[in-house]
Amino acid sequence: MDLKDAEIWENALISVIKKEIGQSAVEILKNRLLEKYGTTIRQSFKRWEIVEDILKENFGEGYIRINSKLISKIANTNSKYSQTMLESKNKDYDVIKLIGDPEVGAMLNQVLTDSKIIKDIISSAKVPQTTAYRKIEKMKQLGLLVEDGFILSPLKKQIVKYTSPVESFSIIHENGKSVIKYGKKKIE
Repeated sequence: MDLKDAEIWENALISVIKKEIGQSAVEILKNRLLEKYGTTIRQSFKRWEIVEDILKENFGEGYIRINSKLISKIANTNSKYSQTMLESKNKDYDVIKLIGDPEVGAMLNQVLTDSKIIKDIISSAKVPQTTAYRKIEKMKQLGLLVEDGFILSPLKKQIVKYTSPVESFSIIHENGKSVIKYGKKKIE
């Protein structure tokens, strides 16, 4: 185990939990890891599934928010672990990085229930236009945005509407890799 990466992991996890739930949650996590698995946060650095188990057990659905924030925080570090934790042989690494972006999250929220044209997505999400178009292209490439009909402009030109085929997702870390499991919504 690379001690520097384990330290980065521990600091990131503690920071995210403290910010999202509070200091008492950090103590609960430390105590339950020791009781249930005989390990510390630092020692759990390559075993996300046990940390996730404790988070689910004690904080319910709050662990999903912690997952997302933690992955975003680790993805932005310069440790080897930030690569080994997040990389996989498919597009999951790119999706994880993209989903961790608050602007992407704001745009995805706009199309979870209704299809919208890009102009309306950008306007509602309050994301700068240049940034939004770049991120929307990446979202389309990774399948987070798909075409869902069109509207006619005043000049009778078709403008494509987009939706997200993803209703929910969870990130599972196992065997040194993170995998995304999607809850797909039915698009008619």
